[in-house]
Amino acid sequence: MFQARHVPLEIVLLRPEKTEEMERAVHLLQGHATVVVDLQRLDAAQAQRFIDFLAGAVWSLDGTLERVSEQVIVAAPMSVLLSN
Repeated sequence: MFQARHVPLEIVLLRPEKTEEMERAVHLLQGHATVVVDLQRLDAAQAQRFIDFLAGAVWSLDGTLERVSEQVIVAAPMSVLLSN
């Protein structure tokens, strides 16, 4: 008899202080984790660059990107449905 295998969903909170941390967010998405990004520690230009980079990664992975507040975004892999 087969046993159902439970794979927990992972949700990771990132609070980047520099744009070099974008790569970690993408690797997490590639590993099927949902990534919540708090952009408060970045200046406006860095935050926009982070969003643009992450949006490209999300698009290439058929995922979803949503803004939760002025400074918080959520990136989810295609296996996770984000709704409001």
